[in-house]
Amino acid sequence: MSSPSVSSPRARSTRALLLITALATLGGCKESERGKDDAGPGGPGGPDTSRGALLKATGVCVERTAREFHTTSTALSQAVSAWAAQPDAASLAQAKAAYHAAMDVWQVAEVMQVGPAAPRSAAGGAELRDNIYSWPLVSRCAIEEQIVSKGYEAPGFPTSLVSRRGLYALEYLMFYAGEDTVCQGTSPIVAQGTWAALSTEERASRKRAYAAVVAREVDLKAAQLVKAWAPDQDNFANTLATAGSGNAVFPTSQAALNSISDAMFYFEREGKDLKLARPLGMRECSTDTCPEHLESQFAHRSKANLRANVKGFRLLAEGCEEGYQGTGFDDVLKAAGAEALAQKLVERVVAAEAALSAIEEDDLHQALAQDKASVRALHDAFKGVTDVLKTELVTVLDLELPQSVEGDND
Repeated sequence: MSSPSVSSPRARSTRALLLITALATLGGCKESERGKDDAGPGGPGGPDTSRGALLKATGVCVERTAREFHTTSTALSQAVSAWAAQPDAASLAQAKAAYHAAMDVWQVAEVMQVGPAAPRSAAGGAELRDNIYSWPLVSRCAIEEQIVSKGYEAPGFPTSLVSRRGLYALEYLMFYAGEDTVCQGTSPIVAQGTWAALSTEERASRKRAYAAVVAREVDLKAAQLVKAWAPDQDNFANTLATAGSGNAVFPTSQAALNSISDAMFYFEREGKDLKLARPLGMRECSTDTCPEHLESQFAHRSKANLRANVKGFRLLAEGCEEGYQGTGFDDVLKAAGAEALAQKLVERVVAAEAALSAIEEDDLHQALAQDKASVRALHDAFKGVTDVLKTELVTVLDLELPQSVEGDND
């Protein structure tokens, strides 16, 4: 993610063209206040006040979500440890249920990669997200190599490649019962025959032990995320809320607002493009569909993950209180005189929810095979949201497009 406080020439040029269209559409909304910081002329109840309220509300929302995930990650670690200690159908079912409960919350948090959860290249970033769930940077072969080498027992495992750890690794270890490997002949576990040499019982035993280690590490990272945001600990929520002069992370409120906007573009990159367009065969796919590109290949919760992503987006866009009340991006748009745009944003997110509900199958694996049109409709509904993000919203609020979507006209 990128959250600079000064627009790049390229971004300024792009937004200048978009501004003409947006202003015509909105019919007289306030002129964008380029370069505005905390000393801007918004006045009480105006744009600056609303931006400050959004920064504070977002910090509260992210911390609350982090705490909810930590509660579920602790329950998950306990359930996986119980399964590893006494493996039977009941303990495995309980561990799987705990995984689903944890992932339901984590997929909400996926859209909240602000500060500590974000990459180190972002303002305040500490890469906690990738250490909890690194998709699409995943490797089943890397996990299978760890099963053979017992790398999960090594002291340095918690700092090993993220593709060997986190919720993706846990999903494979708990939900995949096959005995094959996807590793190619160049992998030592194939070239040396060590994978094939493992008995069924030994492989299953190692997978359980590996899963217990991974679940504990996820819980530790979840605790770190809470600590980073909690008011009585590292208090990144206050860092976000007090953006402005003297703030080393966010020297202006605009820079802080950009960091939240960057996080919401998860809906564009991971949601629309990776979770939907690739499986639909619209990009990086040479056949009619590519179900192998779907998220959640083993637990088959790709639809559930998208539903949680929409919820996370709505919490930031509309408000984090019950029924999506509270301060959200829609309130900042209204304060900027763009009420029609605020309404359009909400309506399009609701349309994405409706498109999800219209998919009758339990998961996108079945939907792609049985009703591809419904998955395409979901993609188009996501695009309806991201079109607003990439054009009118960033223009009216003078936000930077993330580098990963600059020049992307899809």
